Amino acid sequence: MSTTPQDPYEQRPDQANPPQAAPTPPAQPPYAQPPAPQYAQPQQGQPVYAQPPTPQYAQPQHPQPPYPQQPYAQPYAPAPYGPQSGTEKNWMGITSLVLSLVGLFTGITAIAGIVFGHLSLSAVKRGEANNRGLGLTGLIIGYVVAVLGILATIAFLVFIGWIGTQCGGDNPASWCTPDSSYSWSA
Repeated sequence: MSTTPQDPYEQRPDQANPPQAAPTPPAQPPYAQPPAPQYAQPQQGQPVYAQPPTPQYAQPQHPQPPYPQQPYAQPYAPAPYGPQSGTEKNWMGITSLVLSLVGLFTGITAIAGIVFGHLSLSAVKRGEANNRGLGLTGLIIGYVVAVLGILATIAFLVFIGWIGTQCGGDNPASWCTPDSSYSWSA
């Protein structure tokens, strides 16, 4: 006993006159194009190329001017190649300071610190360097070390001369002559 399935949309005789709902207008898609305008044949005396009527969704006659486009912000500027303008001779000020400070211990490098200090200051005046403070500091320390070195050399020479006058000649000082009573014995 097999029965065929019934079609749910089939009209049955017992539903021949169901109550009818109010007819609904056909739905229009929300973004449908407006219907194309219908053009009639030109009549006698009318120009053939007449302006078509304005569509329903036309631009207003006086549109608002568009806002100007803002330029995009750059996250950072690209790094230029080579040394920056005004920094290509900064090494002279740094070298002047380092050599002058090393001159505190060696004495001789203070002269090179003075030379590089002057070169650094002249490079700053020409715009090739921007570290005037380092060059000036190296120059001042270099001069101070050089003056202290000269004063120390003069003091050393005076001391040697004084010892020579005390211990030399016919009548040397008692602290210059060896004591004859002291003998080296092992």
